Amino acid sequence: ARSTTDALKLPHQEARILIASRIKEARLNAGLTQHDVAKELHISQSSYCRIEKGTAPPDCVQIRTLSGLYGISVLWLMGYPSFIAKIN
Repeated sequence: ARSTTDALKLPHQEARILIASRIKEARLNAGLTQHDVAKELHISQSSYCRIEKGTAPPDCVQIRTLSGLYGISVLWLMGYPSFIAKIN
């Protein structure tokens, strides 16, 4: 197991899974369903499910939308460890 959570230091697939898990964690912390978030992203719930599973990477517009929806940093969503704090 790796000791870092910095996505830049992880192999591509592991980084994708880290990002997916952070997206899911943020959604759960916000108390939203996959359906709620998919609606905000203008995609199907099944497409959003693939983002959370790490099988379909979110695009930059989706990442920005998720950041705003959850009130958290884009950088944290993208796997950077030093940007965990909520944005104001």
